[in-house]
Parts: sequence; structure tokens; C-alpha cells
Amino acid sequence: MAVDLHDLQHSPYDWRQKAVQLGFELERAHSTMEDLGAALEKGDQDSARHIAKSAHEAVGSVGYAVKALRTEQPPAQQLDKPDAIGSTLTIGGSGVATIALDVMVSAMIALAATDDRDETDFLIGACLDAETAYEVGAAVVQAAPRREAPEMVDLRRAYDTEGSVALRKRVIAARSRVHEISDRVKGDTRAS
Repeated sequence: MAVDLHDLQHSPYDWRQKAVQLGFELERAHSTMEDLGAALEKGDQDSARHIAKSAHEAVGSVGYAVKALRTEQPPAQQLDKPDAIGSTLTIGGSGVATIALDVMVSAMIALAATDDRDETDFLIGACLDAETAYEVGAAVVQAAPRREAPEMVDLRRAYDTEGSVALRKRVIAARSRVHEISDRVKGDTRAS
């Protein structure tokens, strides 16, 4: 069946449908985190390596979907105000949730391999912050497609509280150090 490019170019931007799909992808990636945690807790390194690879792939898939949604989003002036807010919230919430998942995967792997007390404390804090940021971001992605005009403004206000913004900044700032520790301990593990 041939696809008419004209139809694709003029198909309406349905951020609500895309938000629902992103919500499913985020949940699937998050459940992989739970599997990774269980494997690491059991000390099953082979399963943990396999699950970690799956977790990174799931996070990458969500990241790709977020970038695609961001690219497809028309300029705000072309959308009704609630749709512009909802689409932007979906992109922001899913983006933060994706970063949080990435931080969790790397921090969990690093926690299983490091003996350094300061790094352990930092990684635990990063994991806790990332889990909370994930929950908030994923909740916004789940809620946004079900909201209408006045509720959408309230949802944006709730998402943009000072505490929520500070949490997102902490998770984003912790990401590079988490990756640095994770990469180092992976190298140490291979060397031993």
C-alpha cells in the first residue's frame, strides 16, 4: 500500500496519542529498572548485564520518541493554548523521565561495583532523586492527555513548582558524575 506524502504532511498533530504511547514506553523502561535491581540484589551478574543492556536500549528508545515528538511539534502559535501546554508538558515530562531512567541504570550498575563510601552515598542520592523525578515526569505524561484547558494550566503550575524544578536540575547535574563513576567501575571490573 502506497503512502501519500501529501496526507502525511497534512495529518493533524496528535500529541495526546503520542503522550499515551510515551507513557507506555516509559513504564516498560521503568519495569526494566526493577528487573535490573532484582538481578543485582541477587548477585546474578550475567542477568544484570543482559538486563542493563535491555534497560539502556529501552531508555534510548524513549529518548528517540521524545526527540521525534519535539521535532514534530508545530510552533506554539499554531496550536490551541491547552494543546501547546499539553504538548510541551509531555515533551518536558518525558524528557526528564528519560534522563532519570538513564541516571538510575548507570547508578545501579555503579552501586553494585563500587566500594567507595562517598561514591556510594552520591549514587544512592542520585538514584533516589532520579526515581522521584521519573515518577513526577511520568505522572505528567500520563495526566496531560486527559486534561482540558483549565486543568492543563493547573498541571503546568504543579509541574513547575520550585521544588520540582530544583529536583530536575539535581538529576540533570548528577548525570555526568553518575556516568563517570559507572564507566570507571566497569573498567575496573574488566581489568580485575
